[in-house]
Order: sequence, then C-alpha cells, then structure tokens
Amino acid sequence: MVKTGLMRGSVGFWPLVGQTIAFTAPLASVVTSLTGAALYAKGALPLAILIAVISGLIWVNTPYQYSTKIASAGGFYTFTRKAIGPKYGLFDGLIYLMFEYAILANTTLFFSGVLIPAIFSDFFGITVSKYLWIPILIVFVLIFTVLPYIGIKPSVKYALFGSLLEIAILIILSAAIIIISGPKNTGTVFLPELSGGISPLFEGVVLGTFLMTGASGAVYIGEEAKMPRTNIKKAMAVSFVITGALFLLVAYAFTIGWGPTKMGNFATELIPGLILSDKFLGFPFLVVIVILLFNSVFVSMVSPLNVLGRISYSFSRDGVMPPWFVKIHPKYKTPSNAIAFMGISSIVVSVIVGLVYGPFYGYIILITIASLALFAGHIMSDFALPFLYHKLHELNIGLHIILPITSLIVLVFGVYFSVIPPVFPYSLATTATVILIALIGIFVAHFAKKRGKSIEDIGTIEAPLPGSNNEKINK
Repeated sequence: MVKTGLMRGSVGFWPLVGQTIAFTAPLASVVTSLTGAALYAKGALPLAILIAVISGLIWVNTPYQYSTKIASAGGFYTFTRKAIGPKYGLFDGLIYLMFEYAILANTTLFFSGVLIPAIFSDFFGITVSKYLWIPILIVFVLIFTVLPYIGIKPSVKYALFGSLLEIAILIILSAAIIIISGPKNTGTVFLPELSGGISPLFEGVVLGTFLMTGASGAVYIGEEAKMPRTNIKKAMAVSFVITGALFLLVAYAFTIGWGPTKMGNFATELIPGLILSDKFLGFPFLVVIVILLFNSVFVSMVSPLNVLGRISYSFSRDGVMPPWFVKIHPKYKTPSNAIAFMGISSIVVSVIVGLVYGPFYGYIILITIASLALFAGHIMSDFALPFLYHKLHELNIGLHIILPITSLIVLVFGVYFSVIPPVFPYSLATTATVILIALIGIFVAHFAKKRGKSIEDIGTIEAPLPGSNNEKINK
C-alpha cells in the first residue's frame, strides 16, 4: 500500500472555509462576472441570483453528501470511483482536472490581458502595449505558484485572510450604494418582468449558479484536513451561506446603483463593479478596490492550484500519471512537482490561446471550456451519488436521489444554454471540450485495458477513519 506523504491533520475548519471561498473569488466574481448573469436577467438580476442561490444549494448537496463518507486528495475521482467503479471514477476525475486547469489558465489570461488593460483604459485613458499582457501573465503565475508550493497551511490561511477582506469591502460598497440610492431602492428587481421573460431569467440563473460552484474546492484537502469527514462538509456549508448571501446583496446593490432599466448596458461593461465603486465612493475607494481585486485574483489562483496539485498527486500514485508527479516536498509536504508543472504549463496554454485568439476571446474560450467541463463532471457526480449510498445501505430518497437528479437536470439545461445557439467563440470552445472529453474517454479505455484487473486498485486511498490506520476504502 502506498502511504500518502501529505501533511495529515494540518488544515483546520476555518482555513478550509478560506479555500472554498477563495475558489469562488467573491470580489473578482462580482466586479466582473456578474455581467454574464446580467446579460440575460437584466433588471431582474437580484431575482436570478436569489434563484441561483437555491439552485446552488441543490448543487452543493452532492459534494456535501460525498464528503460525509469519503476524504481523499482525489476528490470527485475517489468519490465516484467508490460509487460506481474505477473506470467511471477515473473518467470523472480527469474531467474535473480539465475544469480546474482551464480555470487556472483562463483567470490568468483574464487578469493580464483583459482586466489590467481595461482598468488603464477606462480610468486613466492609457492604452497599454499590445503584448504587455504576456510578461505580466508570466510574472503573475510564477508568483502565485510559490504559495501552494511552500505549504498547504500558509496558502489556505492566506486564502482565508484575503477572502475576509474581499467580503468586508463588498459589504461596505453594497451598503454605500443602497444608502446613497435612497428612494431608488425597490422590490421590483425581484420580479421576472424586468428580465424580459422566463427564458432569459433562467439563463441568468444558470450563469449565476456558476458563481457559487467554488464551495466544493475543499474536497481535495481531504487527506490534510483535521476531522475531514466533519470539517469539509461544514466548510462547504458555511462558505456557501456566506457567498450566497454576499452575491445576493451585491446583485441588489449593483442593480439599484446602475439602474434596473439600464442593466443591459451593465452587461456590456468589462468592469462594471469598478465603475460603480468610482461613482458612489470616489477614486480613493476605487484604488482600494483595485488593489483588493488584484489580491482576489491572486487568491483565487492559489485555490485551484492547490486542487490541481492534489488531483495530479492522487492520479500519479495510482499510476494514471507519471510517477514524477507523486513527489512530496521533504520540507513543505506538498505535491511540489505537480504544483510547479501545473502552474508553469498553464503559462504556455494561456499565452498560446491569447496569441491565437486575442486575450478577450481566449478568455471566453477557456472559461467556456471550464464551464462545460464542470457541468459534465458534476453531472457524472450527481448520477453516481445514489449508487454510493445504496452500497452503504443508507439511501435517502430526498438527499441522495431527488436532489442530485434535480441538480443533474439543471446542469443539462446549463450545458444546453452554453452551446445553443452555436456562436463564436463559444462554438469553438464547445468543439474543443467535446474533443478533450472524447480523448479522456479513449485514454480511460486504453488505461483500463492495460491495467486489467489491477485497475480495481486505483482511487482507493483516503484519509483513515478516526481511530483507524486503514487507508483503503471498500470497493
């Protein structure tokens, strides 16, 4: 049996909360990504986010239920492997790996090639050099790769600290907008009419739900968390409540501040949150927001890099990935080779995509690939959950069948609205995602054939139960 070299019991409850909130990146998300939901929901954005919070609650039930029983660095790879089998788990795990990697690459490209040029252009009237984003991206990635490399404890503690700063500044901004707006505050933003119909409202809900998918970011810390089967699920629940309430507050404030009937224009801005900050609290507060926004993007990259390192480590010890990835740093007790490879290789991917399609379209392509991969992976996890609890003889109709099926149906609609109609660059991203998932399927089939019966041994290592030294789960 391969013994894990990760630092057992090193991550407490609140750092786990930090890992999950950092993955959501509240400040970066609301300052920029709310535009996606607003594009469809328009003046009914608060209603869309309210429904998205309810939808997200259904979404988070699946990793919550898995984490109650299983704690592993493999995350969903180990979850679905135990539920249905090794080939299914491997296929699902590799799709999640694709999602995390695309998130890493798209965010760095957005930061260097879209966000920074937009800030200089909108607020200082400066047009930055066409290729300046490349050295900025390289330096940025090299810097944020260091923190996960030197240890899980400093990285998640920093994530918690950064996340609390983001939450505080967003509450201040939202409160200021609501108070200053005075009589402009209205409950009509919770009526579907302002979206123009049920269909665009639902599309806004789907995109709003995507904002809250970071709650599962802690499941990959299962072998390093204290009391993982208790603390991880609690961290997911707490972080979801915090971010859900925060997104609802900010959606309402931003809609009131921008004007419910003008939200179509809100959706066309790259940085509407910064524009509102400048309008309501002035340039000094805007500077603070921008500094914390850079920190938000930085923290949000630490979280997926933590995840990528541990998924790769888990795959490597099972012989799925090269043995080089299984190395644990003797001092920091991190999967250092895996973290370094994922961080540095993402530079190559981001730069190539950015050069071929331009930073903005490159970002759209990568975020669409990430979205589709996440939806596909979560659909597989939803489908597998009832099988796990049936094996454990603990099947609950509501928690283990109705909720995951509801989540699955919502995600199917999410995939549909992400690819229909087939418009560039989304169509290109859809094609790329289909090809990548097909290649993953081919790899899994080849790997299963090569391993034969020994494939049953993969995805079986997890944190031991309290009072037990057993690392292997029941098949």
